[in-house]
Amino acid sequence: MKKLWLLVVVLAFACSSNTEDPFEPEIIAEAKLFSLEEIGDGQYAIEAKEIGTARFAQDGDVVELRISLLGMTPNTAKAVHIHDGTVEEPGRHWNQGSYQAACNERSMGRVWARPFIGDVGNVPIGSDGTGELILRTDLWEINSGDEKDVLNRPIIVHEMSTDFAEECNPNHSHEGMHSNPKIGGGRIELISDIPLNEQSIATPEDLPDFLICK
Repeated sequence: MKKLWLLVVVLAFACSSNTEDPFEPEIIAEAKLFSLEEIGDGQYAIEAKEIGTARFAQDGDVVELRISLLGMTPNTAKAVHIHDGTVEEPGRHWNQGSYQAACNERSMGRVWARPFIGDVGNVPIGSDGTGELILRTDLWEINSGDEKDVLNRPIIVHEMSTDFAEECNPNHSHEGMHSNPKIGGGRIELISDIPLNEQSIATPEDLPDFLICK
């Protein structure tokens, strides 16, 4: 009987030791998301209505993003992207300064399958008008001070979802595909109490007019 009990204890220890390591953030950043009103020529006014949060946390070389939205049209999906520029004057989708499409980049060992490094994804919205999206990637960093740093960049919520698979198709048509109104956004800011590594943020004028697809 004692041998059987010892075997059970050994098996229990073996099972517990095989559990996945918990995600323990070393650094945290956040963007409070507010509704946007277009005031003309690619410029936006930030309104007082809060529509959610985007929380970034880094553990080692992995960044986890948790987006929570509220007050959205029920049973829809909202595309979210990190942009260059500012919330008031967002530029193109952030691509870490590269001219090349990111569709074939590897993120956590898998194909990124989105044309830009800043293409987050689509947030599914439930019947109550709320939605959440969780993403982990090793393509971003927090407070690195280089081109991979997400800090101080605008994260933008769009009215409709995006077909990333079609946008990664090198033969896709650009007509009518990129007219997706911006309805919300916020600036990604450092939350952790550590020194800020300043990085150069490209303005829309510094960026190419088109993306060369792989």
